Amino acid sequence: MTKSFFITMIVAIVLGSVLGNFLFEQYKLESETVIKEINSLYFLTEGSYSTKEQASKATKDINTSLIVKEDANYIVYLAITENNTNLEKLENLYEQLGINTTIKKMSIENKEFLATLEQMDLLLEKTSNADEILSIVEVVLANYQEFVLE
Repeated sequence: MTKSFFITMIVAIVLGSVLGNFLFEQYKLESETVIKEINSLYFLTEGSYSTKEQASKATKDINTSLIVKEDANYIVYLAITENNTNLEKLENLYEQLGINTTIKKMSIENKEFLATLEQMDLLLEKTSNADEILSIVEVVLANYQEFVLE
């Protein structure tokens, strides 16, 4: 009886260890997948206004902007990127244009928008021409409006 008891205990411990390790590995894979799917993006904003008319009036000289209602305010987005280098490039461009900006960090899960943003960020890295940068920003904002907001 003692010998069979010890053999049963050893089998139970080994089996428990193997199953526990398997479950832990599965949990670790799932948590890594979740972290990869949620992307943090940098939104360059001009300001926040209480009415859409105020936001439009304040940004009438800015060609590439998107006014979005969030909670009770209207936020003016100037650019979106997921790249720190591009963020600095955009901040410098808007500073040269005399526009004060702030950075807002948000997470977006829309795969179509993220794919477009990734391509646009690659283009943005390779250009330093202000008109080309603003054209890329315009495409990104239009895609954000189409894929995420609507």
